[in-house]
Amino acid sequence: MALNTMRARLGSAVSRFVPNVDARAFRRARKAERLRLTVAGEYEKRLAGFSSLVEGHSVHETHIVVVPMEGPSYENWMPAGGNFFYEIAQSAREYAGADKVTIFEVLENESVADWHEHLIRFLINEKATHLVAQIETDPNPPNQATWDVLWAQLSTRWGGVFLGVLFDSAFRMITLSAREIAQFSDRFVIVDICMPMDNSMKRGRPEVGPVNMPISNESLAALDAAIGEVDQIHDVSFIGALYPYRVEMIEALRAHGVDVAVNPHRADVTRDFHESRTNQPTYVDYMRGLAQSKMTINFSVSSSLNGQQLKTRILEGSSMGCLVLTDDVDRSDRFWVPGDEVGYFTDPSEVPALVESYLADPERLARAQAAGKARARSINVTSFWGGIDAGLAARGLPQLRG
Repeated sequence: MALNTMRARLGSAVSRFVPNVDARAFRRARKAERLRLTVAGEYEKRLAGFSSLVEGHSVHETHIVVVPMEGPSYENWMPAGGNFFYEIAQSAREYAGADKVTIFEVLENESVADWHEHLIRFLINEKATHLVAQIETDPNPPNQATWDVLWAQLSTRWGGVFLGVLFDSAFRMITLSAREIAQFSDRFVIVDICMPMDNSMKRGRPEVGPVNMPISNESLAALDAAIGEVDQIHDVSFIGALYPYRVEMIEALRAHGVDVAVNPHRADVTRDFHESRTNQPTYVDYMRGLAQSKMTINFSVSSSLNGQQLKTRILEGSSMGCLVLTDDVDRSDRFWVPGDEVGYFTDPSEVPALVESYLADPERLARAQAAGKARARSINVTSFWGGIDAGLAARGLPQLRG
């Protein structure tokens, strides 16, 4: 038996008898790394003027600081650019007020201790009340995750709320990493765009999720202007990686005489997984492909294959007037009415019959498309930020709209 295989089996056996053994090992390793980085960073020396908590977070008007993964120096930092943190920042302006949002961009090649120090000083000096950042990796470049190191220093010096955004918490190591941040203060709140997260950090502690990743009103207007009025030339589209079971479903649809467009936002033809993941077109191209589809198919399984997620494509497709067919449970039905605003299936084998049922009743299809679009454009900002405000209220923390 290979050594790696033996270790894997031993690890699996140990985990059955010692619950959370991987979590304990991760915490020990992370604690040691955090100590190493803290000593190397000389934070006490760097932040000598901010040695204790500086004023309570409740004494200031809302001031949201957004730390983007790809900030204003990136080409896609623009309306309809497909930059999710541009959407977070712009939708925050639309939700809370333009004068209440500031962007803090981590500069290329800054050391960990340098950008930590700069951010801590900025938050305190600017009297920020809320910090928003994706915590799965550090910004620019995202090759490590040191938010726990930063929060250990920041939480004792600044009285604001840290909103930690997660894009893929289905990966266990991401959740374990978030717990390292959560241990330092109850002013840290998870904001998950995919899955329910209550009790995930600490038992009895509410978190935020799932919430739709926002699309700002500004970007929707830019998309409408760029795409204009287009005909829905495809019965149904599929956009995404072409795993074998998805190819089988597509062929079954075509066997029923359904026009299926695979990745219609692309100028080329994709035939397999590798081709479908390379040479990606623009966000406007992507949204145009959805707008040209009567329906589109969404699979909710996580890329980790560990449970279902709320996918951003449901909001994207619906906002373009395309009826989204999805298989998730306790995800999109928190925001859309099943059957009336989105279509549902439980297995890929059910998709051909579901598609045919809508195609056979054009009036029903048109009603569902219009209802889904109206819903999407009413929650494109408020699902994310309204969900955050509800979570802050549940925790007794300062809300963004007061």
